[in-house]
Amino acid sequence: MSTLMLENTKDDIQKAYAIKSLAKISKETLYVFDRVIHFLLSTSKNRLKGITFKCNEINFKEDYILSEKNYNHLLKTLKTINQLTLPISDIQFGKMRVDIERWYYQMGGEGIYFEYQEGYLLTPKEAANQLGISNVTLNKQTKQGLEIVDTTSHRKIPKHAIELWKDPAYAIRMQMLFQEKKMKNQSPEDRLKEVQEEITELQKKYKAKTVHEAMIKQHITDLDGLDDLSELRHWEDLEEEREEILEKLIEGKEIE
Repeated sequence: MSTLMLENTKDDIQKAYAIKSLAKISKETLYVFDRVIHFLLSTSKNRLKGITFKCNEINFKEDYILSEKNYNHLLKTLKTINQLTLPISDIQFGKMRVDIERWYYQMGGEGIYFEYQEGYLLTPKEAANQLGISNVTLNKQTKQGLEIVDTTSHRKIPKHAIELWKDPAYAIRMQMLFQEKKMKNQSPEDRLKEVQEEITELQKKYKAKTVHEAMIKQHITDLDGLDDLSELRHWEDLEEEREEILEKLIEGKEIE
């Protein structure tokens, strides 16, 4: 995208939000989304065979589309694709891939699927070696959100997932994305059971009943700003999710 196109698009986005026009904001959101999809496909032919969607159209969530969060994401995405130096690295590709999928679901998309080139995929054994863990631990981590894909012969792991899993912030994003997709096809009761099982494993590991108790034992006063505590942050998210599900089940509300 040229500098002139970038500035014109930013200007159009700012004008659309200034007048709170759902039609104009939706149009600009779709334009930026299409641009980043095109960017991924054109710059990562050695990684991607294609990107497909469950539905041809996005049923935009009005509250999200009109939100400041979407506004900031639009501007951040434009800045990212304009500043990246080609060729992009596996971790840069991976971060964009995770961010675009999360954004797609937030705006109201139903399903987005990434098909990888065979040469870009690692066997579980190769992935475990690169992460320095056992195959058993790797299997556990794929159930927590480490990306794994089905191929014609075996399940394999895309190369970017290895580097992202080592990044605390993106490890959490991958886990959140994994859970969001799972919840779409899972009953509240099943999800509650799964959440509690994960919490129980963390309780046993840290010998604490709550994440707050675990923080006290480790003399931690605040999780914000700490880069090496993704597991505790995940525990905190699980506790919040458990309370939300319980509250809605007790009140008889539908889980979103």
